Amino acid sequence: MTQGELREMGPERLAEWLPGMWQGYRDSIVAAGFSEEAAEANVARNRAALTSGEGLAEGNHVFDVLVAGRPVGVLWIGRPSGDGDGGGEYYVYDVEVDEAERGRGYGRLAMELAEGWVRAAGGSRLGLNVWGNNAVARSLYVSLGYRELAVSMAKDLDG
Repeated sequence: MTQGELREMGPERLAEWLPGMWQGYRDSIVAAGFSEEAAEANVARNRAALTSGEGLAEGNHVFDVLVAGRPVGVLWIGRPSGDGDGGGEYYVYDVEVDEAERGRGYGRLAMELAEGWVRAAGGSRLGLNVWGNNAVARSLYVSLGYRELAVSMAKDLDG
């Protein structure tokens, strides 16, 4: 498997990336079958919970996913919103592989790097949400050992 690494985004890179991420998130909500209004409300709710000013709320980390020092995607990991100390649980809020890099195993690599980062941070569980219409992502997560919890998925990382 290709070796990769995570590099946490600095404030300038984060400010450059966030607007497009929110637009893409909104578009994915609409593509999943929700109304424009529901998508806007969802984005507003998540933006308020996960960001603070121009940056991230405490406990959130956004990384560039690098292969041989070259960025191939982005990963956002944080503590579940409103979960107090989190009890060892972390959440993948976003994972993206650059369009030109898709089909090369980098989505799997990003998730494996996420699992390693969470373990190193003392976490024991990694959760995520995937839209029902995203069959490729759902298949990837199942192949990595995540199990469906309604539409949300999670994988215990401590064994």
